[in-house]
Amino acid sequence: MMKFTTNEDIATMIIEALNIVDVASIGRTSHIMHKITHEVCRRRLTCIMAPFVKGRYSSFIKALQISKGVITGSAARSMLTGDNINANRDLNIVVPYAGFFAIDTFMVEQLHYECTSRTPHHALSSIIHHYHQYTANHHTITVACSSPASSLLHIILNSPCTADMVFMTTGGLTCFYPQWMRQAIAIQTHIGDLLLNNHDLGCGTNNSSDIRIERDTDFLGSACGNRCPTLWHHISQKHLRTSVDWDVDDSVTQVFHNVDVEWRLNVHCSNHACRYNSQVMCSNVVSCGSVNSSDVKFLPPEIRCRKPHFTHIFQGLFYGLACYRPFLVPVPVNDGIGGPPTLDDLLVNYWIKQREADDCTATRQHLRRTFAKIPHSNVPLDGLYTVLFESPRTGVQRNHVLQRIASLNGSQMNETHNGSILIVKQALSNDHTMLNMTKDDMALANFLMSSIIHHEMCGPMLKQD
Repeated sequence: MMKFTTNEDIATMIIEALNIVDVASIGRTSHIMHKITHEVCRRRLTCIMAPFVKGRYSSFIKALQISKGVITGSAARSMLTGDNINANRDLNIVVPYAGFFAIDTFMVEQLHYECTSRTPHHALSSIIHHYHQYTANHHTITVACSSPASSLLHIILNSPCTADMVFMTTGGLTCFYPQWMRQAIAIQTHIGDLLLNNHDLGCGTNNSSDIRIERDTDFLGSACGNRCPTLWHHISQKHLRTSVDWDVDDSVTQVFHNVDVEWRLNVHCSNHACRYNSQVMCSNVVSCGSVNSSDVKFLPPEIRCRKPHFTHIFQGLFYGLACYRPFLVPVPVNDGIGGPPTLDDLLVNYWIKQREADDCTATRQHLRRTFAKIPHSNVPLDGLYTVLFESPRTGVQRNHVLQRIASLNGSQMNETHNGSILIVKQALSNDHTMLNMTKDDMALANFLMSSIIHHEMCGPMLKQD
């Protein structure tokens, strides 16, 4: 029979049975509880990791921190729930591109694992840049990294279901869609759709898992709300994730610093009670960029009559690559945006192609530049003018409107002047409220574009996330 010598032992036993979110909440109540919960978290992490690292736990933790890697999959879920701590047979690690070769060297030279595969699952082959699978003593470790210019969150958010969108550093853990996780429910994503009935990836591989995987949100019996699979979300929004730290020296929130990633779970919704379900949305036009005056004539009625109606529509200035002049066009705001819209919330793909129609993660902030005055002059603008560019791709023609503007001021066009361009306007106030552009703004916008072209400032910035 287990013997408890102090009240602290009893408290420890109770806390060990809780999920990590509740453990962290209890740790904030008093100094003694902070001490107990910190030890519970440390011990839980050690129990999960120890079977994989062959007595080199401290070295492994250091290597993971140096490579800025995170742990996902069943190990992260065990850390979250406290269940199946000693039952994990595999350890899944995701690192940024810069950290891949350091962690690979550690696996082979320090842990003496053998690399048995370099091919990721076919459903993730377009998301993962490098992948190694290692085996030793009936244990498997996988290491995956994103492309050089991308955040590792692209891999996390392209998981087969929401229950796989859990990851941890050595000092904290983040869980996306925590409400569903608490209910032991997971929603299949667009990646999960590729698996068909063969759940050979993610938590679906564990037949004993007590997580119920739903193919869509129809099980709710009501509208999806802001958790509709088709709605886009930016990583800066925190309402769909929960993060807890037990060691601030390797806080999980560092993963989100200075990162531009947006995501959605799927390209369609099958929930009949949802206003964005497939039967409603199939009648709408899907546009991935516009080029000429015919598009300018066709798209505005489609945008204004779209079902369901857009909650917010602003007016921007469109420089189509095959247009003879700029046009004022309607720019809608993404569905599901409750507060004041920001630049990240604008659905610009009707006019400029910044992501593919079937994308479920994207990075777009590097495709825009904001100006408060005319470059290389003292001429102030009457608002913040943001120039939005198309995602660079081969075979795109140079912009005819910009060529005409360049010829008027004797400037030379370069390769960054390809594709269509959109300009939107915000107030100079602290809240940067979105404003409608009018005909009175055209002259100032043309002056801005003329200066940008003359000083070769036109084009997307190089930095990506």
